[in-house]
Amino acid sequence: MFSLMKIFDKKAEVSKDEIAAFLKTEPEALEMFEKAYNAYSIAAGSPDNLFKINSRQVSEMTAGIELNAPEGLEDIKRRIVNELIAKTVIYDYKDKKSQVIDLRKEIPDEELVTREEIMKIPEPYRPAFTGSLMKIDIPGSGRQLLSILKECMEQKNPLKQKKLYQIFRQGLDILDLDAIVYEIIDKNVNSMGYWLPHMVEIIDEEGFFKIPNTRIIKVPLTLLQLTRQDYMSLTRSTLDIVDEYCRKVFDLKDDKEYFIKTGTYSSKYDFRNAKVAGAKEIRELGEYLLFIHWQALQMAHYDLTGRNQPVIYGVSTTTEWVVREYIKDTEHNPCIYHGMPLHTEYRVFVDFDTDTILGIHPYWDKGVMKKHFERVDDADARHDYITYSLAEDQLYNRYFKNKDTVMEHIKALLPKVDMQGQWSIDIMQNGNDFYFIDMAVAENSAFFREAVPLESRKPMKENWIPDLSDKKERNYFFDKSKNTISDLSIR
Repeated sequence: MFSLMKIFDKKAEVSKDEIAAFLKTEPEALEMFEKAYNAYSIAAGSPDNLFKINSRQVSEMTAGIELNAPEGLEDIKRRIVNELIAKTVIYDYKDKKSQVIDLRKEIPDEELVTREEIMKIPEPYRPAFTGSLMKIDIPGSGRQLLSILKECMEQKNPLKQKKLYQIFRQGLDILDLDAIVYEIIDKNVNSMGYWLPHMVEIIDEEGFFKIPNTRIIKVPLTLLQLTRQDYMSLTRSTLDIVDEYCRKVFDLKDDKEYFIKTGTYSSKYDFRNAKVAGAKEIRELGEYLLFIHWQALQMAHYDLTGRNQPVIYGVSTTTEWVVREYIKDTEHNPCIYHGMPLHTEYRVFVDFDTDTILGIHPYWDKGVMKKHFERVDDADARHDYITYSLAEDQLYNRYFKNKDTVMEHIKALLPKVDMQGQWSIDIMQNGNDFYFIDMAVAENSAFFREAVPLESRKPMKENWIPDLSDKKERNYFFDKSKNTISDLSIR
């Protein structure tokens, strides 16, 4: 019998495939395998790679009671929370009913937290923002980005145009926010606040797919600007304000379980970022959202770590935060990525212009998964390779058994959906239930090339030109359906 603790070493004498084969024949050893992995992870401590650290680990670093906090700080924190609420728009889907809740209202100037009040607070306790004040390094980001976008659209040289487009997209993720940048980012149709309102009524009417209860907020500008600051420098009072604000606008309950994400990104590949349960975690949910949004935007920076980290923009180009009902696993599936059950999932590619299905692909593609775990090859990847190998046959058997049924019901939806272009739709199976869980522009989605024939592919028309009209009157959750101002398709 080999040592379970040693199998997570790169120099383990027993191969991952041999371990998976053994665990298939010795089910009782699986529990021992998981215990050994947990013990190994605890012994390893927190990673030194920013992109491998999770929100819970960061929360422990920033935990603490503000001893000797200055008089009046609690009242200022309360007022800032109220200011943020008064700048919030919510989309709420619950029990097959949806509504837009507009909490925006004017607060008299004399009631706003002033810069003078903030500066009187000693720096270690000082909030980094209010509902109307925020820190920036360089002003004028909006005009700069619009200038780059204009030059990009007028550029005739394809290589220069592509370079300008990449600079523009990177800037959306790393430059300071202003009202213009906020509105440009809000044009991203990959964000859940765009596609979910278009789908819920049609899906519920058709009746086959389920949708978890979901609340989406448009994050107020000054709060979203925190994602452009150094998260590790934020004071405890700043994080307390974010936590309390989220507790109120998401109507959080201590006895519930939630799945959290930004409008475009869940950070589910460390599932400790995505699932929130227990009173302590629910009280800290706001800082978790802030951290995963900030962490995702760091991918767009040039690599300064020496790890050859590529520049990746667009992961969390969104103005939205999302809290969803957590779908409890009814199948006792094995877990990868620190707690994510391996449900069978289906990625369906559709064309809303022609009401056709373009293709379908298993989300947990065995070639992609195993190559990824082999390439990374640390303790987590070794665990997940072995666990995935145990689940592989069941995942594929369910996929092939049900994929035609999934496509049949997706096809029934298409003529009724008021959207344009080619999209991917993700369906998750949980027992006999099939959940509609995600969407994205098809060409931005994994397996687009594998599932969609070359002759069927069409680039999406992008529109990043912001609407700078009176925001009080417009519906933030539907305006992005107008994709006709520009025809900018650069890949």
